[in-house]
Amino acid sequence: MTMALSPDHDWRRRVIERAKELDHEHRRRTRGLWQLPLGLALSLRFLRTAARQLVTAPHRSEPRQVEHPRPGQIAVTFVGHATVMLTTPLARVLTDPFLGDFFLGLRRAEAACLHSADADDVNLILISHAHRDRLDLASLRRLAGRAAVLVPPRCACLVEGLGFARVIELAPGQRFEYADVEVTAVAARHEGARGPFDSAWRGACGYIVRSAGANVYFAGGTAYFSGFEEIGRRLHPDVALLPVAGYQPTALRAINMSPIDAVQAFTDLGAKLLVPVGHGSFPLGYEPLDEPLRWLRQICADRGISGQLAVLGHGETCLVRAGEVESTSGIAFVPPHC
Repeated sequence: MTMALSPDHDWRRRVIERAKELDHEHRRRTRGLWQLPLGLALSLRFLRTAARQLVTAPHRSEPRQVEHPRPGQIAVTFVGHATVMLTTPLARVLTDPFLGDFFLGLRRAEAACLHSADADDVNLILISHAHRDRLDLASLRRLAGRAAVLVPPRCACLVEGLGFARVIELAPGQRFEYADVEVTAVAARHEGARGPFDSAWRGACGYIVRSAGANVYFAGGTAYFSGFEEIGRRLHPDVALLPVAGYQPTALRAINMSPIDAVQAFTDLGAKLLVPVGHGSFPLGYEPLDEPLRWLRQICADRGISGQLAVLGHGETCLVRAGEVESTSGIAFVPPHC
């Protein structure tokens, strides 16, 4: 006799099968690179990339001021690395601000692109976890003032004293409202310690930003995990800002996502538009800096979802409203209607 699976058991089996398929794709893609001892090929490539950037100044795009949009719209601007600016009619939100040119001795390939007037206008800052490329004290000092800062549990002590109007810790499931924005913290699969010598447990979060009738999901730093399906079912994100780099060697996928992980997360979320982040600035993994976007475009083309992919250059903006996304450069991204 065959025993029927419970809905919960069936859901867990689907997640396990997805994870196995993603692992298989990564092994297939990196098999040849790991034939040398200890992944020597990848190590040498990383060192070559880092050395080249030390003698090459970051490419700098001219920042353009982003006006507050009309009611019913959200402007999504890619500043660089994991920093994204969300501009609503009444507020300006900045995620994981990292505005400097160096991180732990690594030099940026692309400089952060944020207009000074927009930086002065930031009302709300979202910090996903305490890693130094996400919670950067120098960048936060440049933004300190009337803004409020949302941080995961056990991270407020790192930000207090910088001069912000408010510092609020949010655990997954908790909410915060400011002007026309409602922020909900959601779970993430990531290690949140400040560094290798930080013995304190610190949380890691993603955030759903709701405004103008649209939901924008900032995943922060995270690996692929079963929570994406739950986030999609409960909070219905329209736009998913998902990290796509830092996945080689394969062990890094315990805390980061590759392009194929991000596409699966996008599918689980049921979102209408995928905006990749966390790429193109620092060689945080052993993969080439331009590989994540090339691989992401290929996957989306193979799966017939290229129309749901919006790759924003540094400083580029797209406008989001119910059922429609259009870029300020005139390229239209129109995802399927709900």
